[in-house]
Amino acid sequence: MRFRILIAFVLAGAFAALAQQGTADAIVVKIPSASIPSTVTLSTSGGSALPGQTVTIPIGLNGTAPGSFQLDLSFDPTLLTFVSATGLSATVESAGDVRLSTASPNPNGIASGLMAKVTFTLAASFGASPTAVNLVNCRSADPARNPLSTGCLAGTVGSLTCATVADVQSIVNQALGVAPPANDINQDGMVNVIDVQMAIATAMNGACV
Repeated sequence: MRFRILIAFVLAGAFAALAQQGTADAIVVKIPSASIPSTVTLSTSGGSALPGQTVTIPIGLNGTAPGSFQLDLSFDPTLLTFVSATGLSATVESAGDVRLSTASPNPNGIASGLMAKVTFTLAASFGASPTAVNLVNCRSADPARNPLSTGCLAGTVGSLTCATVADVQSIVNQALGVAPPANDINQDGMVNVIDVQMAIATAMNGACV
């Protein structure tokens, strides 16, 4: 009721001003919008690999089942080189920007879960500090093509130059299939017990590969 009264006063004042000016220009009344929480979230957990080798990171969706969505992956092209993406259409916008999108709207809505896997090559000069893979320009729409509030969560890609206990546990999870296969250390096309053994060896002796 307060908002209606306030708007009525604003409009009355505006009309009075127009009457004095003798003009028929359109009136635009701006009302501050409330903060609207995201109903769809697109995110990546990132990954890690040896310098000069590839890493595959997951792109996930959570929330209201959209009919379609798109996002841009923004990253440092001096540290990461885009190789490929599976699960979504990929368009290279620039050396440090890759756009991912659904090929066509899904009339039944898209369930939450893993949407895509994106592979990068780490630069041979990749240092000890991780680099961000930012998700930007995230958009989604429901099956009727109505826009949905969409949020983005970034991830990081790091170097496995020296393995830690946490790295070993991560690779064990990947070998068991409970996490996306991001750390194919020996580059044989899969993450298995060989990759786990290599990570354990470097973690135990503290040696850098």
